[in-house]
Amino acid sequence: MPVDDRESQRQKEGDPTAPALAGDAAEAAHIKQIPVAALRPGMFICDFNAGWMAHPFALNHLRVRNAQQVEEIAGCGIRTVFIDTRKGADVEHAPTLAEVVTSTRHRMLDSMAREAAQRSDGKVPAQPPTAREIGRARQALGLAAERLRKAMTEVRLGKPIDIPALRESAEDISAAVIRNDDALALICRLRRCDEYTFSHSLNVSVLLARFSHHLGNTPEITRQVALGGLLHDIGKMSVDREVLNKPGKLTSDEYDHMKTHVTRGLALVEPYRLPEATLAVIREHHERRDGSGYPLSATQDDISLIGRMAAIVDVYDAISSERVYHQALPAPEAIRRIFDWQHYFDPALVNSFVRCLGIYPVGSLVRLKSERLAIVLRHNPRNLIQPRVRVVFDVRRRAYLPPLDIELASPHWAEREGIVGHEDPQRWQIDIARLADY
Repeated sequence: MPVDDRESQRQKEGDPTAPALAGDAAEAAHIKQIPVAALRPGMFICDFNAGWMAHPFALNHLRVRNAQQVEEIAGCGIRTVFIDTRKGADVEHAPTLAEVVTSTRHRMLDSMAREAAQRSDGKVPAQPPTAREIGRARQALGLAAERLRKAMTEVRLGKPIDIPALRESAEDISAAVIRNDDALALICRLRRCDEYTFSHSLNVSVLLARFSHHLGNTPEITRQVALGGLLHDIGKMSVDREVLNKPGKLTSDEYDHMKTHVTRGLALVEPYRLPEATLAVIREHHERRDGSGYPLSATQDDISLIGRMAAIVDVYDAISSERVYHQALPAPEAIRRIFDWQHYFDPALVNSFVRCLGIYPVGSLVRLKSERLAIVLRHNPRNLIQPRVRVVFDVRRRAYLPPLDIELASPHWAEREGIVGHEDPQRWQIDIARLADY
């Protein structure tokens, strides 16, 4: 369903961060963000604005029936929720979803601008990934996938883990990131995996390597955190299979059992004397700045830098990955949520993560001023809203276009074209993997 004329007009009037909302914008106008303190019986929550496991309710929507439910939500540490005013009571002056998204994106840009003014890291946009680099990245990720799948099977069977092979894959991933992180990011985004725990571990490894390299860590530390990403959920292989593969909400007891995967993972890797950076990823990826995480309930000052990095990466990939019980958020929306959830994460690291991936991460589908759709091919750290893109679709004609790669930051395109928002590829039936591949 196309964006309605009012939203399209607002985008054309020059808001560079305006969202191209999936579905009808008039429908989205009924979605508002309110503080939990303003929740009342009779309201309809359409999104808890928190991770799926952060609340005790079976679904991510709820008709509030009594004050006890409000207390339960507040007790989970949730600060704001989205309500649908067509299905329940309204809060008159609460911001709409579109207003919230636009406001957050402006704050992201302002925050990035302040950071850039405070320090100059000398980073320049990397060259676009070549077909050779794409091929090398695909090979490195494919081999890592084979080794990781083998390791997970070995754990289930009670066999030793082939740590040397995973170390080698962590080194391959780190080397690929250092050569050209966009090549590996693109291949990672285009992979189709049917096992969440497996694909999530692979993605977290790549993302941690990219984040570590962006922060200026040594190649050795980057290799160690990449290995941590591959192993961070290895403890799930000794969790009850029925709990691990349950397609719906876990009960309280099941969730408590699932949380043991952290200590189980540490016990599984203990014989291998892994470096501290690797262990920190496994041990602390579920810890939160406000103390609401597990298993240590540690707060910001007690969580290592690597652990704080891992927490951001783990949640970002979790909310942007498709699961049986959870529809993936588009990468730009996942980035926005991470930025909005800074009470859970280290704010300075969140800023760095946004700068590392961009407001529109590689592989995102974006809408341009010209009413064309394009795939983000390369992140531009100097200008987060002017990446390199591949134009593939004409919205007005609803027709594919001959692929055209353009640098939005170049003098030729900067005045003529720009991003007005992101889109859901499924809405337009666009195969990102086919159109972005080399």
